[in-house]
Amino acid sequence: MNLSTASRTFQLLSRIFDVRTATEPFLPPAGEKLPLPLRAAQQPFPRETPESQGVSSRHLQRFLEELAGDRSLYAQDVMVLRNGRVLCEAAFGAQDLRAAKYTFSACKSVVSLAVGLLVDDGVLAVDELVADIFFDGDGSPRRKLKGMTVEDLLTMRSGAQFTEAEALTETDWIRRFLSSTLKGEPGTEFAYNSLNTYMLSAIVLRKTGRGLTDFLQDRLFAPMGITDVLWERCPAGVEKGGWGLYIRPEDLAKLGQLVLDGGLWQGRQLISSGYLAEALTPRAQPPESAGDFNYGYQIWVGRRENTFLFNGMLGQNVLGFLDSGILVVTHAGENTDFQESRYFEIVSRYFGGAFPDRLEEDGEARARLEETVRGLSAYSRPPEALDGRADPFLNRSFSTQSPRAASVGLLPLTLQALHNNYTSGVTSLAVSVKGGLPELIYRERDALYRLPVGLGVPRITQLDFRGDVYQAAVSGRFTHDEEERPVFYIRIDFLETPCVRILKLILDGDGLLLRQEETPGVPYVCGKLCAAAQSPLYKPLLLVAAGGAEEDFLRYKALQILSPELGFHPDF
Repeated sequence: MNLSTASRTFQLLSRIFDVRTATEPFLPPAGEKLPLPLRAAQQPFPRETPESQGVSSRHLQRFLEELAGDRSLYAQDVMVLRNGRVLCEAAFGAQDLRAAKYTFSACKSVVSLAVGLLVDDGVLAVDELVADIFFDGDGSPRRKLKGMTVEDLLTMRSGAQFTEAEALTETDWIRRFLSSTLKGEPGTEFAYNSLNTYMLSAIVLRKTGRGLTDFLQDRLFAPMGITDVLWERCPAGVEKGGWGLYIRPEDLAKLGQLVLDGGLWQGRQLISSGYLAEALTPRAQPPESAGDFNYGYQIWVGRRENTFLFNGMLGQNVLGFLDSGILVVTHAGENTDFQESRYFEIVSRYFGGAFPDRLEEDGEARARLEETVRGLSAYSRPPEALDGRADPFLNRSFSTQSPRAASVGLLPLTLQALHNNYTSGVTSLAVSVKGGLPELIYRERDALYRLPVGLGVPRITQLDFRGDVYQAAVSGRFTHDEEERPVFYIRIDFLETPCVRILKLILDGDGLLLRQEETPGVPYVCGKLCAAAQSPLYKPLLLVAAGGAEEDFLRYKALQILSPELGFHPDF
């Protein structure tokens, strides 16, 4: 990290930690999260009974029940396929399988497929020097890169130290990557860095004259019926590559199936089996603490099982079992970065062994599996009607003058930080009735949000945060707290992301308390801050920006920004 980047990173951290003022980003919001429709996938996989593909319905039912029963997993959706046929699919709670989901780093494996297409075309070689792609002639940039190759980018062994956190305050990511200090010799040490994948995206643009999305549209997305894809771009307009892809679960499963089938899709060889064999060959060994996988070409490779993995933080996974032909696709919102989750032990236990070609049909077991799937979804529940518990809140408005309100907004802070799109601060809350349901009116200094709140069954609405548009499922209930104060509990699932916003409106005398929470929230962020406090690079930044680096203090700061409590007074 150079001095100017360190200074900007420090200033941004200071602004986020200062709960008395709205966070001012260094870069303006790009409004890059465009609206994406909720609709079923085109060219869907065939649906078959589990037994017809050698898997017991009872086995799948127990798998779903275990995922749902472990609250630490924050499971959102799951699809299980064998031989390119869907055996089971389920959405948990308010989630919707029609939503295009944010993949985080799972999309790195999609970038690998784009690189493979260029290799197949003969326009790129994995041993090609990065300097030859981006520079003409000799000079200091070439010497600085020390022979870095495309394969070094593919295997996370470039040694470059320009990272995602620094990119939040930079506009020219290519220049900063190519000029960053290298840690050791390229090709030697594994160091996970999403900017390696970004550079692969930039290479696709250099080699083809087309952005990653356009290139893949013709070569993979259109032939496979993959639609409604959105890939966020850097300030210079290049797809981020290492993160930022929205794609619905079934379409992501198609890309996993393509790898499982050696590049063959409906009888057509879309990408060579030779490249995929190279991509699934272990090239680097990440630390054991990251999980039980080695690293190939932007695809994780099982250390002890014949598996491959597209993996994104917080639980976005495409796990393929090469021996049995089983593919498991999941999305979640848990507090993990790589494969530290108990999820991997569960899925290996259920699908890591051998399976017969088929089993005798079991209609009773299949009916119970289908009942379990329905029971996991909040949309299968009966709707509830307004009753007297809502009366204390209805048609009332409250305002706040707390200086801490300047940093509190409706959009989860995780999404604010991802898009440099920070709230201007909440000013008032009101509850009205519309169509027989409560409606929350949440006003910020520069925006007004109206949220229909489903009782019993979530209501889906679009929320526009200064150009970033999200599909949100809103549900709520009227209850009381331990002091018998009336409480309006509201849950907002941002369906395209792992993020959830919880609002608790508590009537306290004539006033109102607002308590906000989000997931991923305090445990995840506090863990990140504590890890940064152990780094000689980031500890000085935390000491100045946050005011301390002790674990208890960092937890206090995380609570301040992620779980605020504000007082509101009634508007008469």
